[in-house]
Amino acid sequence: MDWLAGILKELNISRPLVAAIFATAVVMHFGPILSPGYVPRPPVEVAPYVFASMVLTGSLLFFWGIAGLWSVTSSGARSAVSALRDTSLSEPEVALLFFMAKDPTHPIDLDNIDYTRALGTKLEFHHWTKQLENMVYLTEKGKGRALEIQRQVAKKNAA
Repeated sequence: MDWLAGILKELNISRPLVAAIFATAVVMHFGPILSPGYVPRPPVEVAPYVFASMVLTGSLLFFWGIAGLWSVTSSGARSAVSALRDTSLSEPEVALLFFMAKDPTHPIDLDNIDYTRALGTKLEFHHWTKQLENMVYLTEKGKGRALEIQRQVAKKNAA
């Protein structure tokens, strides 16, 4: 049965080949029925193999299509949920972004912060940056948001 797993692995890699085999098998199976003048009937000995290859490759294409549709649907749902989520930041998050914006090219190492002078305790910092590693950095979206916060603080200080 190792040979079957090997064949399926190779088929998974070559999706265009599977699609071409499926199209050929469909034409060989249905062509003589739909257009007998253009597509000759395959030999009787080959007909079961044509049908089997059509079913196998059709099943593979169907399952690949379902997997791709699921991937697109789930990623679209995730992005819609993140877009609909409340984008307002809490005061500690604003302070953290403002602190990170002072040098956006270098990540913050949460283990090396002097928490006696920081905006909060070590536990609070870890809570604000939950699910991140000890090295916290700004993404492009975060840099844009930090720039907005810097401008707001500068405007507030100027007034």
